[in-house]
Amino acid sequence: MFEIYNLLNKKPKEYVSGMLLYYSEIHMIEAIGRHQDTNLTELAGILNITKGTASKTIAKLGSKGLICKFQREDNKKEVHFRLTELGQLAFEGHYRYHESRSSDIDRDFDSYSPDEQKLILHFIERYTEELSRYLEE
Repeated sequence: MFEIYNLLNKKPKEYVSGMLLYYSEIHMIEAIGRHQDTNLTELAGILNITKGTASKTIAKLGSKGLICKFQREDNKKEVHFRLTELGQLAFEGHYRYHESRSSDIDRDFDSYSPDEQKLILHFIERYTEELSRYLEE
């Protein structure tokens, strides 16, 4: 399951017509879309990545016309980011993609009995707890 997930994250997808975006790019777009007018440090924290990695991704998205930089009148030192019209289309396309994909699994999950659903959820919770212990090492 994790191998497939990792492979999917390496494969670009078309969330807006004619433009392929990688996992890191669409999730930066998502972060900017959900946290309008945020800065580089905040974005790096939201995505749990370094400021250097965030900066590189932002540069790629800027060159693709998906985000724009600006400075506030009250603080000319700090650079903030927001989505362009094209970036907003990618943001919305990302949500449509997840809605279409998750509706299949939701429908499948709903076909199980309440006891089976509890068992599945319990297993996922336990597995998540176990995986989180790796973060503590």
